[in-house]
Order: sequence, then C-alpha cells, then structure tokens
Amino acid sequence: MEVTRQNLIELRDNFLDHKIDKTAIINFAWAAINEDLFEWEKDEIISDTIFEWDNEDINFEINKTNILLWKERLLTEKDNLIIYNNWNAHIETQKKICEQSNSIWKPINKKLKIGVSKNLGKYPINGLRRLAEKGSTGWLIWTGEFSEADNLFQPICAEHLLQQRPEIIKYLGLDVGFRFLSNSKADEYIWYDEKLKNL
Repeated sequence: MEVTRQNLIELRDNFLDHKIDKTAIINFAWAAINEDLFEWEKDEIISDTIFEWDNEDINFEINKTNILLWKERLLTEKDNLIIYNNWNAHIETQKKICEQSNSIWKPINKKLKIGVSKNLGKYPINGLRRLAEKGSTGWLIWTGEFSEADNLFQPICAEHLLQQRPEIIKYLGLDVGFRFLSNSKADEYIWYDEKLKNL
C-alpha cells in the first residue's frame, strides 16, 4: 500500500469524527514503519508524521489540538507542533521581550498555577504579574473586560497554555509588576505597573 498525505489526513478526520481513537493511529504508524506492505515516496512530512504517531511518548501527544496541527503541516508544510508542545521553544522570545521592556527575565515554573478567565479564546488578551502565592506564578490572564467577580479566574498549570494560547507564553518571563495587552498578533502593549507589587 502506498501511503500518501491524503491517507494521513483521512486518518486525522476519522479521529476528529470519533470514528477511530488514537490507538488506531498508533497501530497504523507502527505497521507503516515495520511492515513491508507500506511504502511512500521520499516525503519528509509523511515520514516525520508517521514517526511521531508511532512514538507518542517521546514526541507529541495524539490529541485534538495536535491532530489539527499535523493536518496543517500535511497541507501547507507549516509546522507549529513545537510551538504548541514545547515550553523551551518560547524561552528566547521571552528573553527578547524582557530586554525590550526593561524587565529582568524572571521565568516561571510551568508546573505552577496561572489564573485564567474562562473565555480565553478571545481578544484582547490581558495579563498581569503580581507577587506569587504558594503554588502559583503570580500571573493572571483574561480576555475581554476585567471583572471583580470572584469566579473570573480559574487556576490551571501554566504549561496547559501551550495548547490553548501558545502566543501568551512569550510574556511569562516578565518580572513582577509587568502587564501586557495584545489586541492581535501585531498589536501589543507591555508596561510596568508599580501598584502590582503591593497586591
């Protein structure tokens, strides 16, 4: 059987339509690598995708977000899997933003909590870093209008932002007292707010 990009896209669509689970994808990848029945032209995108599906533990989790990213790569050759899955891929950008904003680079532990609003998929995105309490990073991130409601912020591990809003990670090296506002990918504001050190 000749494996094509379209075959892999069809597997992806079947996964999203709940016709198959990730075990079927893993089994397909294993068979494609280990059985002589499967072959494909010299296509690095196909090879990389099959290898990644066969090695979920050392590559990327097979989940809805990543399946969509694999499809994007198969169709356009644009690869965003690292950005959505690897915290360290954002470190250099964090340092650059800190330098441009006159902040020391103060990285967070990605296993600690961030307070985020429920509607995290919208714009504008707002964030502020105050002094951290035990188990938290001190970051609060919200979209839309700020509210004093008690339930505005829900705690999540910082690393979970990678698959929800990876473009936020670049701000998380800013020091206590800094804020950011992003209206779009090209429109952002970063400033220091002395009052945050007293919260």
